[in-house]
Amino acid sequence: MAYFKEAIEHPSLDPEIRYTFLKFIDTLQQDGAVVEAVPFEYLDYIVPAYYVLTTAEASSNLSRYDGVKYGYSAQSTPDYSLEAFYKKNRTDGFGKEVQRRILLGTFVLSAGHYDAYFTKAQQVRQLLVEKTNAVFEQYDALILPTVPTTAFPLGSTMDDPIAVYLADIYTVFANLTGIPGISLPLFRHSNGMPFGLQVMSDRNQDPLLLQLSLNWLTQYQGFTCANN
Repeated sequence: MAYFKEAIEHPSLDPEIRYTFLKFIDTLQQDGAVVEAVPFEYLDYIVPAYYVLTTAEASSNLSRYDGVKYGYSAQSTPDYSLEAFYKKNRTDGFGKEVQRRILLGTFVLSAGHYDAYFTKAQQVRQLLVEKTNAVFEQYDALILPTVPTTAFPLGSTMDDPIAVYLADIYTVFANLTGIPGISLPLFRHSNGMPFGLQVMSDRNQDPLLLQLSLNWLTQYQGFTCANN
């Protein structure tokens, strides 16, 4: 199996998570598994490409939710104009994060920015797919940390949505490339919070992924830095 060298060396990755991940790889190798680092030059493009594409989808898919045929319909509006009615429905019916993503998606799909953002993001996704195909020509599985840090304290990121987006650096890879992935809750941080290991396989290899996950959950549950 493989892992991305750049993902483990990324500055956003918590040092303890990095250490535990590498110790787990050592354990797998001692148990007879072949685990190798492979180069991956596109890591820093994953999150931007993902959020360009998904916010564009949000803008497109949620445009029909105007309160007439779909979505929340406000009981009253400041005036009787259709524009005010739509605005009230969408303001009251969508939370702040949904509104933020609709606005971002509308921006990247606009005539002056479509090629600069949406088209480029699609090109990045194609590069990721090609790289993934090359990896699975040589390896059965790909492993990465699930998250760069343990869970944020409740409410700590309310004013910093970028921090939340960047925390997706490892998990959205499977979404962009269309491969199956699973997070295994094997580890616990010294701060008391759990964190996981992400395992991915090639398309249509879900049985292999599930069997590998079951084996590891049975054999390595409770693996921590303190144990090694």
